[in-house]
Amino acid sequence: MNTILETDGITRSFGGDRRSQPIHVLRGVSLSVRQGEMVTIVGPSGSGKSTLLQCMSGLDAVSTGTVTIAGTAIGELDLDQAAAFRRDNIAFVFQSYNLIPAFTAFDNVALAMRMSRGNVDRRSVMSALDSVGLREVSGRRPGQLSGGQQQRVAIARALATRPSLLFADEPTGALDSESGSRVLALLREYTADGRSVVMVTHDLEAAAVGDRVLVMRDGQIHGELVSPTATQVFDAVESARVSR
Repeated sequence: MNTILETDGITRSFGGDRRSQPIHVLRGVSLSVRQGEMVTIVGPSGSGKSTLLQCMSGLDAVSTGTVTIAGTAIGELDLDQAAAFRRDNIAFVFQSYNLIPAFTAFDNVALAMRMSRGNVDRRSVMSALDSVGLREVSGRRPGQLSGGQQQRVAIARALATRPSLLFADEPTGALDSESGSRVLALLREYTADGRSVVMVTHDLEAAAVGDRVLVMRDGQIHGELVSPTATQVFDAVESARVSR
């Protein structure tokens, strides 16, 4: 199975001058994600999970090391090239939704499709909204939706563009258990045709849905679990927390 994403010794540091030491958030992280694989990332608060996700997706620059997606070293792209590459290959589900307030749910999903494909297929937009149970509210704006509904619109927006690699930062954090289970099933199903998902989560039951679970501690990969149970994920995270 081919590799879609690879990081080689990436670090990310913030600050640092003659008066203060830099803060090292990522410390030499190397990992790979295969096509058709769902990888989840867990770890104690402050372990670097969200920073790693942003660096892997190209939303944040690494300090050292390389990130390669579909054979392209994204750190070598200029700003315009990087934006075009993300548009054509990547989708991101943000914890804060990032919906356009003046747009309806339909228009938020359609905009992502228009930017990715250059045109909008109304049937595909409605299918994406239907997949997250929101067909009936397609004409409502974000302010008219609950937080959980807004998160599901954000997920529909990502799914509609059919990227080869989807990043998700706490995609079930604002959802009730039923909606969360539905979203996890969608993300799991998304990998069936060779696409890949990388998800950061605090929900250890959600993490166990992945093919592999990476456990982070202090900016490094502390452990890796293959097809684990939720109990095994919990034990691994507790081990990372205790050994800090």
